[in-house]
Amino acid sequence: MRNITRRDFLKLGAASTAVLAIETQFGPIASAAERLIEGGRSVNRTSGLPRSFLPSTCTQCPAGCGNIGYIEESRVVKIGGNTTHLSNQGSLCARGQAGINALYDPDRLLKPMRRNGLRGKNNWETITWEEAYGEVAKTLAAAKANPSDFVFMTDDIDHDAIGRRFTYAYGSPNAIGSTGFYDANKLVATELTWGDAGDVPDVSKSKYILVFGANPLESNPQFVGLARRMIDGIQRNQAKLVVFDVRLTNTSTRANESYYVNPGTFALVALAMANVIMQEGLYDRGFIEQWTNVSPAQLTQHLAKYTPERAEAETGVSALVIRRIATEFANTHPATTISDAMLSNFANGVQNERAVMLLNIITGNIDVKGGLCLPRKYDLAEPAPVPTVPAPSVLSNPPDLPLASRGSIEKALQQIKEGKQRVSVLMTHGVNPAYSSADGGLVEDMLRDEKMIPYHIAVTPFMTETALLADIILPETTFLEDWDVEVRPSPELVPYVSLRQAVVPPMESTAAFFDIAAKLANLVKGGMEQYFTFKTVNDYLKARIANIPGLAQAGGLEYLRQHGVWYDPKTRPNYGSFMAGGFRTPSGRIEVFSSRLAEKNFSALPSYEPIAAFREIKDDEMVLTIFDTALQTDAKTANCMWLDEIQHDNPAWINSVTAARLGILHGDPIKLLRKEKSGVAKERSVLSTAFVTEGIHPQVVAMANGVGHTAFGHIAEGEKMVPDEIEVSALRDPNITLVWWGHKDGIGVNAKQIVPISPEPIGGGQAWGDMVVTIAKV
Repeated sequence: MRNITRRDFLKLGAASTAVLAIETQFGPIASAAERLIEGGRSVNRTSGLPRSFLPSTCTQCPAGCGNIGYIEESRVVKIGGNTTHLSNQGSLCARGQAGINALYDPDRLLKPMRRNGLRGKNNWETITWEEAYGEVAKTLAAAKANPSDFVFMTDDIDHDAIGRRFTYAYGSPNAIGSTGFYDANKLVATELTWGDAGDVPDVSKSKYILVFGANPLESNPQFVGLARRMIDGIQRNQAKLVVFDVRLTNTSTRANESYYVNPGTFALVALAMANVIMQEGLYDRGFIEQWTNVSPAQLTQHLAKYTPERAEAETGVSALVIRRIATEFANTHPATTISDAMLSNFANGVQNERAVMLLNIITGNIDVKGGLCLPRKYDLAEPAPVPTVPAPSVLSNPPDLPLASRGSIEKALQQIKEGKQRVSVLMTHGVNPAYSSADGGLVEDMLRDEKMIPYHIAVTPFMTETALLADIILPETTFLEDWDVEVRPSPELVPYVSLRQAVVPPMESTAAFFDIAAKLANLVKGGMEQYFTFKTVNDYLKARIANIPGLAQAGGLEYLRQHGVWYDPKTRPNYGSFMAGGFRTPSGRIEVFSSRLAEKNFSALPSYEPIAAFREIKDDEMVLTIFDTALQTDAKTANCMWLDEIQHDNPAWINSVTAARLGILHGDPIKLLRKEKSGVAKERSVLSTAFVTEGIHPQVVAMANGVGHTAFGHIAEGEKMVPDEIEVSALRDPNITLVWWGHKDGIGVNAKQIVPISPEPIGGGQAWGDMVVTIAKV
């Protein structure tokens, strides 16, 4: 073992200080610190075993943080953060560290399996890969006469390039992603407004941060990267943090001010603030006139109806508070807002998002240091030959959602159920709609129906609720055994490309999705094979990154294998990037007035549209909110032992005043019953336990997402392993004997199963927030 000298220690101190100043000296010093800390150790101090490490990219949540897998005797013993990665800068959340549990999951699928009996009965026979490929290829080849009857569903279609390529090469347009629970409506709103999907709040340099419905310190698509920078902004800039939400969150507890908002009324709060800013003359006239397609006079006239007094009556937030915060926001520079799916997952979600964006627009806080910035990311190449995207279908471009930029699984399922799309073969890849989608019972019934879904291929490492309803399962590698390249919006506003590489070889008979897709394409033929001629996955990845300027000179894929991430070290955030060529909208300006919305008979200007169901709420009815935590996600973390030990239950949050009125005490068993429209015969309800608290709006009941599984494995289902199972599983995870929780301790419930499929009319994402329920003590 190498001894650390005083000189080394001083070097390490200097390097560590520089790591904190990553804005000005990003990678070289951070990587030097890492080499000094880890590269100097030849053995693990505790075990005495040789240790090596490889950088990669986490996929446990949408953030895509840089990670490092530490390996001893060909086994991953730890996952840490990559200090050279611009997004997370060395930090890694619990989900990322628990990826080791997914890799060595005692219930992980290791060999191909074919259904033996009725769907859903969990009767399987193990088959060889040769048999599996042969059967799947034969089925796909037979169905290729009507290629659009092939449907591919994945977790995130924007980051499943192999899935898209395979689907389009087959001749089907139906590559559908599960963006419904995240930001489908937000992405449409931002695309309509400034031409780019998404945003990046430059919170580390901001002095005033308004949060609408989001909880960035616990869960967000940019999670660790945004949370780190938000804390920096609060500590270094003394940024003021104001939160509007329906419950107490990790973010609101750290805010200077926090206010409960009546559910579904976020837009009215934002528009009333915008009205104050315009009426008081606090707006940025120059920016509005030069870079938007409306005039200050038009905006002032439009916003006049959104008075603070009206907002107080409908939102519950004091008019005095609205006026004061609006004035503070406009007078503090720079300032920004933060929003995510909890703002846009209502029936009025797109307008909610546009209303909040308007606050940044009228104050000139667009793409400025500390403001709301355009996303920066590289574009990956689609290797030649590029498959032609087939003509749209009712799934890929629903005719009743003409402005939605992408189809969603919820909408696709609805179209299939209504007979608008025929399905011959369904392939699900890394997605679990039987659990994750709205109206889970309906989805389960559809997947069980062999007339509606004649053949279902599940590509997954785990026996999920969806895989349980497949005809054949192709066991996929986990992200720690897989290869891909990632580009995501950079919270540092400097674009980067990140490599996901196998830190250990695939376990037993599992296969990477690239290999599965390439093998099937070359067996099905019919033209598919020309799109999968790569000799190795590395050849494919080299073609993907070929157009990124500067990467080839730095070493290309080999550089990424060594460092895990690349960015141009000379690049700094280019604020005001739109000034060079305008915004990527039809007009080249921010389209506050959206002619595309007007053409489809939607409000062209940011507007508040009350949710009808909320206006009719009775005394015994409440609005259900389903929220993400820092621990669980839908399709990947359920059987991660470390996470389940912390969060394996999700009691229903209910306000103390409301609970007293309903005669409910803390810990009481309760029933949440979906409010049905007339003519609906089947009752949808869940049983839960009351968590009585003052930390929630009196009209809201809230439950955490990610628990309450009926499949996925022993840990997720709260099942004890019998001795013979433990003996086998201990080879993968010796700590399995330490699992102590189970049904008696509560494994939670999946509240999403009682939410009806209800796409937002503009964005197409699921309107999760519109759910009205009645609550009764059981």
